[in-house]
Amino acid sequence: MEQSEQQVLKPIPRFGSFRFHAQTTPPEPGAISKPDRNSSSSGTHDVTSRHHHHRSKRLSHTLKPQRIQKTSPAPEPDFVQWDDSPVVFDVDLDGDPRNLEYRSSYGTPSYHQPWHNRTLGLKTSFGSGVHHIGVLDRGKTSLSKQIRSDFKNIKSRRINLGASPGLQSDAGADFVPLQDRKARKRKHEGHLISRISSRSPKSRFQDSAEDESDLDSAADAGLEDASDQSFSEDYGARASALHEDPQRKRVALSSCVDRDPSNWRAWVALVDFQDELDGVSDAFSRRPHRNAERKSNAEICLSIYSKALKSVVDPEGRERLYLGMMSKAPIVWEPRKLSAHWQSIINQHPLSLQLWKKYLDFYQSAASGFTIEDNKQRHIDCLSMLQGVRHSKDSKKAQKLAAYAIQVQVLLRLTILLREAGYTELAVAMWQAALEFEFNKPTNLRRLDSTSAAKPTYDESVLAFEQFWDSEAPRIGEHNAKGWLHCEDHDIEQIQPPKPEEVPIRRGTNLFKSWADAEYKAYGSSILPGHTVDEPSDDPYKTVLFSDVRHALVESPTPVDNRAIITAFLCFCHLPPSTDCPKGQAETWYDNQYVRTEILYDRTVSVIPKLRSQSSVLADAQNSSSGISTTITTTDSCLPSVFAFPIPVYEISSDALFAAPDKWFCALGSWTECMPKDFILRTLRLLVDRGIGGDSLVEYLLAFEMHVSPVTVKKSARSLLKKRPSSLRLYDTYAQIEVRQGNIDAANGVWDTAIHMSAKFDDAARRDAILLWRSRLWQYFSSGLMSEALQQISRYGSEGAAVPMGTDGKLSDGATTTVHLRLRNASAFSPLYSAASDSLTASQTFSAGRDHMLSLGLLTHAVIYSELLFLSDYLLNTTSIQAAHASFTTNLPLLTKNNELNNRRAEALFRQSFARLLYTHTTQKRPISPATIRSFLTESISAFPHNTIFLSLYAWNESRFRIDDRVRGIMRDIVFSSNKPNNNNEQKNNNYDDSEHISTHFFAVYTDMQRGTIQGSNQSAVRGTFERALSDAAAAHSAGLWKWYFLYEYRNGDLKRAREVYYRAVRACPWAKEIYMLGFEYLSEEMPEGELRGVYDMMVERELRIHVAL
Repeated sequence: MEQSEQQVLKPIPRFGSFRFHAQTTPPEPGAISKPDRNSSSSGTHDVTSRHHHHRSKRLSHTLKPQRIQKTSPAPEPDFVQWDDSPVVFDVDLDGDPRNLEYRSSYGTPSYHQPWHNRTLGLKTSFGSGVHHIGVLDRGKTSLSKQIRSDFKNIKSRRINLGASPGLQSDAGADFVPLQDRKARKRKHEGHLISRISSRSPKSRFQDSAEDESDLDSAADAGLEDASDQSFSEDYGARASALHEDPQRKRVALSSCVDRDPSNWRAWVALVDFQDELDGVSDAFSRRPHRNAERKSNAEICLSIYSKALKSVVDPEGRERLYLGMMSKAPIVWEPRKLSAHWQSIINQHPLSLQLWKKYLDFYQSAASGFTIEDNKQRHIDCLSMLQGVRHSKDSKKAQKLAAYAIQVQVLLRLTILLREAGYTELAVAMWQAALEFEFNKPTNLRRLDSTSAAKPTYDESVLAFEQFWDSEAPRIGEHNAKGWLHCEDHDIEQIQPPKPEEVPIRRGTNLFKSWADAEYKAYGSSILPGHTVDEPSDDPYKTVLFSDVRHALVESPTPVDNRAIITAFLCFCHLPPSTDCPKGQAETWYDNQYVRTEILYDRTVSVIPKLRSQSSVLADAQNSSSGISTTITTTDSCLPSVFAFPIPVYEISSDALFAAPDKWFCALGSWTECMPKDFILRTLRLLVDRGIGGDSLVEYLLAFEMHVSPVTVKKSARSLLKKRPSSLRLYDTYAQIEVRQGNIDAANGVWDTAIHMSAKFDDAARRDAILLWRSRLWQYFSSGLMSEALQQISRYGSEGAAVPMGTDGKLSDGATTTVHLRLRNASAFSPLYSAASDSLTASQTFSAGRDHMLSLGLLTHAVIYSELLFLSDYLLNTTSIQAAHASFTTNLPLLTKNNELNNRRAEALFRQSFARLLYTHTTQKRPISPATIRSFLTESISAFPHNTIFLSLYAWNESRFRIDDRVRGIMRDIVFSSNKPNNNNEQKNNNYDDSEHISTHFFAVYTDMQRGTIQGSNQSAVRGTFERALSDAAAAHSAGLWKWYFLYEYRNGDLKRAREVYYRAVRACPWAKEIYMLGFEYLSEEMPEGELRGVYDMMVERELRIHVAL
């Protein structure tokens, strides 16, 4: 057995600066010899003298070194042995697998240790070695003799972690206590230590028997004899496990693949294990992985994928394997080989949304040979292929629906690509064509509404639309636009757009900066497309012909599916989705690095701080305390606002659309105007007039108009109420508009009127009455009017519900007891003491309404009833957050019986509502434990790792405490770990794209930038966060993140790094014109004229849109 083990051993690695000296006598098997210091000092005089030369100056003031001679080496100090067992072990509790391969770490060359082997915390008379720690012999003094004699009979001890069974230790602590930390023991030990430390150095080693017994009782509680054989056995078992566990797992995965080669999940697990073994999947690794390591790992994974594809026939499995293979291929393969493989894969899987996205990502991010025309043509080819699949007779209904979903997303990606490259007119014209073709089609051409036997074909509709486009009638979003449906019924009145002002280039000292200013002004006047009847223009891209928008004509298969077009248009405008947007679309479209580009249009970028040094902050604090007026920025204290994160991703509800920006998360509060607000407003109005989108789009229209035009929003709301008099949701919207404008009495009047009117409506319309009660209740909560809120709940109980209760309304004996208890708790609201009984009736009504809505499948309404339940319990128990949380935990399982997307959306809305209660409770100075908030938010982040409401509130809660860096911890342990595909989760396998979330990377960088130096952040820490984010494939080509990185380096004065980041950003985002313009705007004085001219030529070569020639 020993002979076979010796054959497996690997040779000890050698270094160029180390000369290995063979031993004359071979060591016995199993024994580890002590390295001979005399041999190294006598055999390598050049190395020894060199080390002596470097150490002489460093140690001259503390320890005078002895002369080094070849024949007479320096005497070694006397060391105290930690282990007196016959075999000396080098204990490595962290576990280094290389010690198992090379049998020992003694044979490897030891590196030069600074500070002459001293130990931190010990006196200079103590020293440490590889095997010992002891007292340095500085001479034959009486003190050194006394020390040696005192240490001679000391028995070596070791730590025993199991010595105290009753010991309570904190699992998250950075140390292991050896004894119970009670106040009595701490006081006794502190007195003992102070008594010992107060003595002279000589008397410390001449203690009495009483002091020695105290020391033994205080220090030996967690120690035992080091000669115990179980210690070496335990260490051997741990060391073997470090090497055997990965090998055992590899064998198990390989055998699973051999038993069933068609199991694609086993192959994926084998690849994931290879990544884990190589450490490539660890984004928070302290050691950066070299290119050779990544290439080696990619080659191994590609070979595994190639073998798997030969055996797997399942379409879903092959799609997953192709996605993994093509994510590793760019590390090894050349661009030409990659392109050929992508073409072959797309031809085999034309209906795979994930493969199409990765295919387009590959060409859009390839800097070598990049041109806008080539990328545009690839998107058009994709649309044409999908259109052919949809109109093929052999295609099934499910395939047609899948092709339509891919078409809409590809159209979104194409238009954003064109806009960021400067072709805004073409991108806007494509959306005008898509919206007109889908929603304003004449009745005789609507295939879904046609009752005739010969239904119009898609090609016939396209020919008719070509005539409309060439007629130069106003299109959707333009002034006086009636739409394709009514273009023949009205006279065409074309309003001439304002002629763009020519901005000359100032031929001054800084030519490139002047050109950048002129280019920005020209871009601002070239957004909407022109018409052929307009005044002649020198810009060939201003007028868009029908042939340019032909491939954007996407027709939905059913009327229900046309909501995807509206959602995609809102996403194109960087607006949040509507309240009825399917959860799958919001997650896929609104959290992608190629879609979330609104940062490019933020000209101020106020979130980028300029970090101040800690000394300057402390100086300002001292001046402030001395009476000197100074301003301390919020970047050194906490987040500027809990609602200020500019890349929000969460479930949109009515309260988010109309929330005050200083009281709750406002969905439209962080909107950056990347498109003209008048164009968006006219587009939404035309869709609402056509009856598209229902009440949810009406609500969205009024919310957007209140944000961009608060003067006209009430007039628009009254006009819409006349057309929809039975819409309780619209009445609630009008009341919230009054609240936002400060008219609380008018809002209460609208709510009262709508509640009384609801009794006359039918059951379907009366279901929305609960929205009125919820909005009014939250208004009282936000204003701190808890008495009025309780009165409102009691009023709901006395007037009855808007839906059938389902019970007789009588209370049982147990419920009667609960009534008396809650009445007693409600005594704090003495004016409303008699209303508590009606409030309990309201709670019963809320429960009945919740069950009724769950039976109808209306989960959004069920969430509102459940929300009112925990709000009523909160008020009935004298604003007890514990009572509200108990009600929350009771209702949550009822809303999440299965893991479908609708139930997940309902759970997210329910958690967001309770988070709002926690925030309101805390900001109103009511008592609450921070651990309670932290526990709920941690649970919510675990369920929804990319919800920025939970992440922002968690950072806000922790910003008040500087004890622990929990924000970074939860980002590392929960948020980013959730991005890794988990093969044990069936749902996650079906949606491989779950790992692409750009918002969390933005949030990690945002919180680090806002922490400031006082809370532990600095430029290196923020820079490391940027690098970790950009090393992830989900954020490596995010133009907004690269812009943040550049501006961060620039505003903190590191122009050299800013220049390096600028060139990296240009390579990573070759399509983003704004990235190129950063160099002309900020680095025009630092970069040579030749480099700036080269950047301009690169823009021309890559076919980016340039309005003003340089």
